[in-house]
Amino acid sequence: MKTVRTHVSRSLCAIAGTLSLAGCGGGQSRATVFDPTGVGAAPVDITANPEVERPYPPLDGASAGEDHWIGVSVLGNSIRFSRPSRWTIRDASLEPEHAYVRYVSPDAYSFAIYQRGDDTGRSWPDIYARYEADVAGNGAKAIGQRVPVATEINQGRAYTIDRKITSKTPILSRSREILIRGDHQVVLVQIVTTEENLSRISADVLEILRRMEVE
Repeated sequence: MKTVRTHVSRSLCAIAGTLSLAGCGGGQSRATVFDPTGVGAAPVDITANPEVERPYPPLDGASAGEDHWIGVSVLGNSIRFSRPSRWTIRDASLEPEHAYVRYVSPDAYSFAIYQRGDDTGRSWPDIYARYEADVAGNGAKAIGQRVPVATEINQGRAYTIDRKITSKTPILSRSREILIRGDHQVVLVQIVTTEENLSRISADVLEILRRMEVE
């Protein structure tokens, strides 16, 4: 167990570097972006469908700050993690292989989990090559990629993605996106803020990833 925890700690240190990456936006405005794949999955009524999110008390707890953290299981009980109780669900879908749940924090960032249709029996190079092709196909650019990370029970790869949003004034959105591989599914975690980097919220993000469990 000590070896696993050491590996997780080192992996989170690696991702902490990607969370604090800064880059010049060339004077462009910045905005959040939500759907990283462009998939138009059918949304569900988040107030009436318990498969979107249900309580998971074993992961309840408190942070070092003022936030109370609650354990939840999402997307048919296949993903478990702890999140600040002040988050609200923006929208969600339970469409097979395109399910997602998207949260908004009052601390001005969004957090989303998207299921991908990858075969978990494929190699890591096959899985991230497919994801990278999706990113490029949607006109986005990976400026940092394939950083090895791990949760308590899963392995992952972290990316920094820039997307240009068409409007009268050029808008650049930067997100941190993490492919996480479970025994039965591959998911994409996306964190977006209007700030140049995620250093302000890195403690929250690292705590979430540290305790995340993907089946």
